[in-house]
Amino acid sequence: MKNKSQVLLIIGIIALAIGGYLYFQGDGDSVNQKNIEIATTATSAEEAAKQISANNRSEIGGSSAALFLLGLGGVLTLVSVINLVKKKPA
Repeated sequence: MKNKSQVLLIIGIIALAIGGYLYFQGDGDSVNQKNIEIATTATSAEEAAKQISANNRSEIGGSSAALFLLGLGGVLTLVSVINLVKKKPA
């Protein structure tokens, strides 16, 4: 059982590292700047809305994946640390 907790700890730390990297590499300002450019140069409101929507979808997908990995990594790390401490011989 201790071996399983160690594997989960390693997987949790890796998930935390990847999720943190993806989350902090996301550049929301560039997406907002692109949306402003689309809105100011648009000739059709419908076409501008479609372009802004497509632009925002890419940001939402990346943020969702990063936050999922952060949450999964946090839970796996916490559970495995508790199991390792709980199973520690007295």
